[in-house]
Amino acid sequence: MVALLPVVGRRRGGRTRRALIAIGAVLWFGLLLHLFPVYWMLAHSIEGDVQNFAHPLSLWPSPAFPQVYTILIHGMSQLLPLPLMVYVRNSLILAFGTLVTQLPISLLGAYAMSRLHAPRWARWLFYFIIGTLFIPGEATLIPSYLILKNFPFPFNTTLPHLDFLNTYLAVILPGMAWGFAVLIFKGWFDTLPQDVMDAARIDGAGELRILLSIILPLSVPVISFMSYMTFSGVWDSFTWPLIVLTNPNKVPLSVALNNATTAISGAVSGPTLSSQMTHGVLGWNGVMAMAVLQSVPIFIAFLVFREQIVRGVKITGFSA
Repeated sequence: MVALLPVVGRRRGGRTRRALIAIGAVLWFGLLLHLFPVYWMLAHSIEGDVQNFAHPLSLWPSPAFPQVYTILIHGMSQLLPLPLMVYVRNSLILAFGTLVTQLPISLLGAYAMSRLHAPRWARWLFYFIIGTLFIPGEATLIPSYLILKNFPFPFNTTLPHLDFLNTYLAVILPGMAWGFAVLIFKGWFDTLPQDVMDAARIDGAGELRILLSIILPLSVPVISFMSYMTFSGVWDSFTWPLIVLTNPNKVPLSVALNNATTAISGAVSGPTLSSQMTHGVLGWNGVMAMAVLQSVPIFIAFLVFREQIVRGVKITGFSA
């Protein structure tokens, strides 16, 4: 938290010090507000289902039932038609498939607008790409669905076409281009010194060599930040995979956990599962436990790349 504050003025007294203390207090308050839902999810995932509806609600699970996770994992066969690892594999394929296609496209597009195109054309192209961020995602659901169902002729089914529904490409293709990634990369490329690139061109380096040997090593924090944002966004995506992936063998973990949640909610009101899973042990606390399982990969990715992500946040904030 302190690393995000400027070094200048930290040790000075008076008004500057009081301002820094006030900023730190606001940031800590915001941090606690952000972490409270996470704590609530963890605490009530190991609390008995009866205690979850007790009044008043307790902030500490009493008594705790850590075996909820064991029952949930072993009982997935009663909740889902396929093993849990099948859905984890599908989510990983979708997340990494989108990641390895989106980053190169966004990098090349941002580099072309920042360093290759004439300023006038680059500006209008940049405005067009940024304009896509103002379009609500819900407004593109039907057009995207039609395009993927009858590619590349969405309104003419008599011509030869490809049907990408119920394939991994139905999720990967729409995510191959992201205006936000282009915005971040271009903002960073604009801050890089032009003299270094001109010197490389004098030495005979082409644009691809400049991009690979100079631009990419300087852009590791920004690339790490965008990789995390892309991975977490695809991993947590729900609406679009629910629409285009109806085959159980292709369903990601987010959709599978929603189906399991529906099964649990039905089991609470009706005996569709075993008594061990419904009578006081597993109920709505299982829904919280599923949310924890869904969040674990995102948390692990943040721990692995936390230093680069923090540097990327600072760099992108300064460049913007």
